[in-house]
Amino acid sequence: MKILKPKQIIVALDFNSIEETNVIVDLLDPEIYRLKIGKQLFASEGPKIIENFNKQGFDIFLDLKLHDIPNTVYKALKNLLSHKVWMTNIHLLGGEEMIQAAREAREHTKSEALLIGVSVLTSLSEKHIRNMGFNMQISELVKNLSMSAKKNNIDGVVCSAQEVSEIKKNFGADFITVTPGIRIQQKKDDQSRIATLEDAIKNGSDYIVLGREITASENITKMIKKVESYII
Repeated sequence: MKILKPKQIIVALDFNSIEETNVIVDLLDPEIYRLKIGKQLFASEGPKIIENFNKQGFDIFLDLKLHDIPNTVYKALKNLLSHKVWMTNIHLLGGEEMIQAAREAREHTKSEALLIGVSVLTSLSEKHIRNMGFNMQISELVKNLSMSAKKNNIDGVVCSAQEVSEIKKNFGADFITVTPGIRIQQKKDDQSRIATLEDAIKNGSDYIVLGREITASENITKMIKKVESYII
């Protein structure tokens, strides 16, 4: 079943070094995949890792989930956007002033990078949210945070696939949704709000993050071929 467009899959590079990362990246075609660099790899290799993959032709989603006082987020994002990234993110729980500061950083650097906001981590369940003191369902919290993102003119949100159709309905088809916690072979590990590839596409997810599904697979080459069998 062909359901994916080229570059709709973002492969999460949750590794400690460029050497480990290259084992996977060498098997990936930049015309088919984008790459996600998160805190783990960025903390180890720094900004040079972005340049390295840019040279190979990959679009980079820099996933650092900035969450701090507005001034700090503004300055950090200005520095990060001096590198060539296709997309980066902030954490929407930082509040509206922080979201505005992030948007201004992008405007002032004249960057064309997509800027999206993390709503509620896919590792969190209803119980976790209650324990944090939120007196609402996750779906309502995601909606409120997405409204804040939309109102402050950033490009979209990171959410679970379960929340995508509601977000599209409320905030429009062009409001980007990026969905982690996607499984080709259904298993839970440390994610709570997971979904299959088919669910994510059916719900209208724009970009799908695949990490351990590929990188921890017993046969990585075979799994990559399987993912590519879904691509139109």
